[in-house]
Amino acid sequence: MSRIKLTTGVSTFFVLVLLLGSLLPAGSALAVCQPGQMQEANLAYQSAAQFLNAQQWDQAISRLNSIVKVCPEHVDATRGIGTAFVGKADYIQAIGWFNKVVALRGNEVQAGDFANLGKAYAKLKKYKEARAEYMKAQKLAPDDCGVLFNLGVMHYASKYNAQSVETLQHALEVCPQYRDNILKQLSVSATAAAKQQTQNGNSEKAAYYTNLMNQYGGQAGGSTTYDMVKKKMAAKQYNEAIVLLNQMLAKKPNQPGAALTLARACDGAGDKKGSIAAYNKYFQLKPNDAKTYGTYVQVLVEDGQCSTAATKAAAGSKKFASQGRSALASIHYSWGLALECQEDYEGAKVQFQKAASSGNKTYSGPGKTQVERMEDFIKMTDAQRKKAAQGQ
Repeated sequence: MSRIKLTTGVSTFFVLVLLLGSLLPAGSALAVCQPGQMQEANLAYQSAAQFLNAQQWDQAISRLNSIVKVCPEHVDATRGIGTAFVGKADYIQAIGWFNKVVALRGNEVQAGDFANLGKAYAKLKKYKEARAEYMKAQKLAPDDCGVLFNLGVMHYASKYNAQSVETLQHALEVCPQYRDNILKQLSVSATAAAKQQTQNGNSEKAAYYTNLMNQYGGQAGGSTTYDMVKKKMAAKQYNEAIVLLNQMLAKKPNQPGAALTLARACDGAGDKKGSIAAYNKYFQLKPNDAKTYGTYVQVLVEDGQCSTAATKAAAGSKKFASQGRSALASIHYSWGLALECQEDYEGAKVQFQKAASSGNKTYSGPGKTQVERMEDFIKMTDAQRKKAAQGQ
């Protein structure tokens, strides 16, 4: 999960959006890019990406445009043009290109694709349009902290205050590490919801939101057990964090954020079985977290439960298939580790290749490295078999 600084209110929302993440001519046709052309386009994209990383937006747009002229279905280049136009604050152009990405990806569209559109619409102060895009993103990534917070703010900006409160309450539940900032926006949204219900003549609901306003406003910025947990985790004092987290869960067992942090703390302390138990509890509460599922499989491998890990990975790959290749990258990578552990190097290579080609920056590079390792193991195993056969 990326480290982001959350802000509150519409006026400061854009700082968060930027941390989280020319229109095509009318009637332009999508020519099918041949394999050789796609290979050249991929190489050209590596050069163009350097301009993007350096925030040299005009050079990036020029280079990326040359790619999509040859390969109009090149998703990374298309997205890159949208990103460059965001950098130039030309959000109308950016929206056109980000919509193109959504069309190109089809059934494999990802939450980040809709979030990019939401960011661009929000910068244009088209809050209802931004809200609609973040709602699509939330369907694909129901527990993503950035998506949840931005959707909560867009609900508020569009005067859907009750929905803002509901969304931010969910964010508070699954993203306790951003607790103080979420609480501040929750207080703002609850205040607006109370006022809205009063104007509608619904005194009972107005009293409910007023109570929430006082509750969240009073908690914002306060010192809590979880604040101490955060400090212990940052200092790598995992055993002390485990004690605090167990105290929290003893009082209120159904806290997914605490269960997840406990899993990570146990892992950090070297207690793999404790970590696995905490992950099992977490997935009972939050069963749709594909990214965390991959980490869970890896802990199983590290505990020596390689067969179980492979079985869990296969089940997770099937369960989370609708979330797209990028979301599945961690599962495929950990699946590869599980198969390697069982000396199934061919099978491991297949899974590492899926991670490498997923488009997920966290796993693409390591996936490629692991593919090369598996190829070495396969060659070595073949050589050993031949040597053994010759000796018979």
